[in-house]
Amino acid sequence: MSPQYIEIDAPKFLRNAGYQIKKASKEKRRKQAPNKNKKTKASRRWRKAQSKVSKLTRKVGLQRQNWVHQVAAEIVSGNSFVATEKLEVKNMTSRAKKGSSHKQKAGLNKSILDIGFGMLRSTIKYKTEQIGGVFVEVPTRQVKPSQTCPKCGNQQKKTLDIRVHECGVCGYVQDRDIAAAEVMLYWAKGTLPGLGTSLVDAESPSSTSRTRKQAGSMKQLGAKKRQKSGSTGLGAETQTSTK
Repeated sequence: MSPQYIEIDAPKFLRNAGYQIKKASKEKRRKQAPNKNKKTKASRRWRKAQSKVSKLTRKVGLQRQNWVHQVAAEIVSGNSFVATEKLEVKNMTSRAKKGSSHKQKAGLNKSILDIGFGMLRSTIKYKTEQIGGVFVEVPTRQVKPSQTCPKCGNQQKKTLDIRVHECGVCGYVQDRDIAAAEVMLYWAKGTLPGLGTSLVDAESPSSTSRTRKQAGSMKQLGAKKRQKSGSTGLGAETQTSTK
């Protein structure tokens, strides 16, 4: 059975509420704020404006949390084996150097933070373990999913504006995000050409440390799935990517 791919659109909760939050924050700055040095208390209007800002930001947080749980439930409902990229969100959202790309990087940072990658990763991992599945984090620096060809393993650098993967060695053409998802899946299963990696290099689903632990061979994983399918009805899974 050929893999089925579902691309999930990134949410824009913070961007959609950005104008309201900015307007409310501007109104708050015009009110008398508390000052410990001058021993002045916040005015009633400032407290009211602060409450409005907090309400808007809290709404964005709840929307994001609800979206994360829905996406995680959708992924885990059809998959007992989940492979995802090990992302360093702090590094990804670092400030850009001054220059023409400063605004572009700032916009990218907002989009990354709006998704809540850390929360999404933790929720998927938790839900996968709940059903007795396997959760694998692919080491980004070693595997380079967006730069690697899933068919031949050739690595070729791409800028962010290139959205289609075109391998100069084997000629494989695929959407960039889907190609990266295939790389992660094949690496986790030990079938990615060139790198020679396998599931034993991955983090164990029950591991809470940063050190890699043996997660078992693919043969052991298959036996575990067959045992689970008899009691829970879980069968073979398809790979789903979130970008």
